[in-house]
Amino acid sequence: MILIHPHELGLFCYHGHMVTKQRGLAMELRKRIASGEFSVTNKLPTEDRLMERYGVSRYCVRGAIAELTAAGEVFPVCGSGVFVRERRDGNYLPLGTSYGISADFPGRRVTSEVRELALVRADARLALRMRCDEGDRVWRVVRLRRVDGLPISYETACYLKEFVPYIGEDVAGGSLYSYVHDDLGLRFGFVDKTVYLDRLDASAAGSLGLREGDPSICVEDDAFLSNGRLFNSSRSLYHSANARFYSAAPMR
Repeated sequence: MILIHPHELGLFCYHGHMVTKQRGLAMELRKRIASGEFSVTNKLPTEDRLMERYGVSRYCVRGAIAELTAAGEVFPVCGSGVFVRERRDGNYLPLGTSYGISADFPGRRVTSEVRELALVRADARLALRMRCDEGDRVWRVVRLRRVDGLPISYETACYLKEFVPYIGEDVAGGSLYSYVHDDLGLRFGFVDKTVYLDRLDASAAGSLGLREGDPSICVEDDAFLSNGRLFNSSRSLYHSANARFYSAAPMR
């Protein structure tokens, strides 16, 4: 059996903490797909080969493949295997997953410029959005996200301090998803995602290099833990020329 140590891959560990194997395997396969490793056959290794290489269960492999299928990375063909979908040129983000921009662009340089980091008390409006009581403490993080130097989104994210005790500049400048999932060990449940057209205000427009009032695709995420409690709400305004979205939908 061929086993790869977690520290060698950086796959199942993050700052010394074990992460979900299914997600880790999906992330590793996404990196291999992005590198063009499967471009000759356009086909993933068999379940048995993946189980042998990564030392995981069949359940884990099938779960990772399901995540890649939902993200539009692969498609299974009954009796033939799992095939890699044709790559999209440009900055495409999947609507079917919520791993954050860092995970959406494996192998690319994703950076976060922190514009605001504050611990605030929830007013009536924020309390309604966060499903919390007025006066509860909430981390507010405003960031400009770039991919390979191109501005992609202007993001405002709020985290309940009840579940996320601390966010510093170092954390805010990296992947908040990895931090709360891998470092803090929060067990995610589901995300309610709303997509609509909005207009850029002065702050967002200036950060994205566009004009105030320009149209922007706005994506609002409400993230819930496995126990049904909301812990994070975010609003991201995307650059109209630098970002595209896609979703894989089955035909019945």
